[in-house]
Amino acid sequence: MKDSPFLRFLSLTKPLRWHIALGILLIFAATLLTLPSPWILKLIIDEALPQKDQSLMGQLIIAFTGLFIVRAWLTLLRNRVLQFAAMRIVCDLRIQLFGHLQTLSLRYFDNNQTGRTIGRITQDTGEVYNLTNGFLINLIADTITVVGVLGFLYWVEWRLALAVTAVLPLFVINYLYHRKHMREESRAHRDNWDTVVGFLSERVAGARVVKSFATEPAELSFFSSGINADYFRFSRIVMRHTKLSVVADLLGSVGAVLVLAYGGWLVMQGQMAVGTLVAFNAYIAFIFPPIVRFVDLSAVFQRANTSLENIFALLDTKPEVADLPGAPALPPLRGEVEFRDVGFDYNMEPPGGGRPRTLSSVSFLIPAGKVVAIVGPSGSGKSTIINLLARFYDAASGAVLVDGRDIREVTTESLRRQIGIVLQESVLFSGTLEDNIKYGRPDATREQVIAAAHAANAHEFIVTLPYGYATVVGERGVNLSGGQRQRIAIARAILKDPRILIFDEATSALDTQSEKLIQQAMERLMQNRTSFIIAHRLSTIQNADIILVMEQGRLAEVGTHNELLAQGGVYAHLHALQFRAAL
Repeated sequence: MKDSPFLRFLSLTKPLRWHIALGILLIFAATLLTLPSPWILKLIIDEALPQKDQSLMGQLIIAFTGLFIVRAWLTLLRNRVLQFAAMRIVCDLRIQLFGHLQTLSLRYFDNNQTGRTIGRITQDTGEVYNLTNGFLINLIADTITVVGVLGFLYWVEWRLALAVTAVLPLFVINYLYHRKHMREESRAHRDNWDTVVGFLSERVAGARVVKSFATEPAELSFFSSGINADYFRFSRIVMRHTKLSVVADLLGSVGAVLVLAYGGWLVMQGQMAVGTLVAFNAYIAFIFPPIVRFVDLSAVFQRANTSLENIFALLDTKPEVADLPGAPALPPLRGEVEFRDVGFDYNMEPPGGGRPRTLSSVSFLIPAGKVVAIVGPSGSGKSTIINLLARFYDAASGAVLVDGRDIREVTTESLRRQIGIVLQESVLFSGTLEDNIKYGRPDATREQVIAAAHAANAHEFIVTLPYGYATVVGERGVNLSGGQRQRIAIARAILKDPRILIFDEATSALDTQSEKLIQQAMERLMQNRTSFIIAHRLSTIQNADIILVMEQGRLAEVGTHNELLAQGGVYAHLHALQFRAAL
């Protein structure tokens, strides 16, 4: 049986258990110091004032003042200790979540919205802070107050205390009635909000696509519907909380009226002093407000519990691609690559379901240092081959080998550090150009960075920028042209000095001049390395040592450009189509 999210959360607090224990001790001390105040008020009314005893009056006022000063100091110290502990727990949890994200395969990111994932690390952990700090403080302080005051009231006047106690079960009934609905409504509200944040994240990242299709009104309409749904769901939570609070407040008022009526009758009968009744009513003010606050705490707890469910759902997600226990690091590669009867499906459905697999029984052997082109129609499995080679996914059947070793038997990090990838849309990160070039090798010197930029035909445009290599690029490199981004990506790959290179449509979206510069940079980079080139333009891969022709997830043909043309098969057909289109 799985532990509840809250019990699992408690296990996360173990590293800070002494800070939390100190905070609880301070809560206990500060709360206990509030209890004598009404009794001091009783002594003033029943003894100091009737006897006009100025000395006793002064002592009681000094005691009253001292209690509040010490309590204020303890409260300040308590908040400092628990706020530190709460923020440390949140920071550690955020680091743990981000670290776990790094272990997950691409399939997780394919199936989950970016905004939803970001919400786990930001908003959900924020609710954990409220649970650790505000919830813990109020729960312990209010519990100590209620228990301590009730015990004291039974000692002072058990009949009045019994009247107070009779009202307390009604608070429990009121809470239990609303609790289930509160949890369901909190979860529904959070699920909708995750969808809204995910949509917002996608549309902000894809602002150029939105504007190019002039779909701003439709996007606004969809976003508005999500926000309005959030308003509706949040309103239900607020109304539920309001009903709970109003009933709790009403019950507290009923309890106070009972005490005042019965206590007043006892005073008039001479069975209780006025000061005792005043103190009793002051203690009542200590009991019912905390009980009413338990309603607020339950709302905090429900929100936090929903967030903890989301957090642990992410932490429980197992990485699809994981190193075997004790897997060794891959030694420096020569660059031989072999696919041995490889099968794969992105949707993880078993074969035999009536649809072709993404890859089916693909086998080939590439000697080290060869330039390999992979061609074929869209959806034929070209990119899947490089995804499996870089171990972004694991083959469902068969094996992928480098230098004769199954890549599943070595550490993924040691494999990927020896592979360089340049994509069709190269992603740059916010920061300087130098930072982006050094991304795969942060210890590189300025001279090595410049040499890599020269080799990638990037140095010439970099030095024309106002700040040169210190120029800050925008998010995803939007301040650069497509050709400039590609040359920075190639410089990044050159600096990494990989043994295996992958170019996935690296020139397909570029103009002729940019394509020529990048082709030159690619030729320099491919020297003495095993290189895979995916391209739709067959003119860019005619000089490849080996061409793999993919069709419907199968390896249809293998050979050189001239050999494949002579065969008159799939490659020859694709070549004829492109040649006619170019005329």
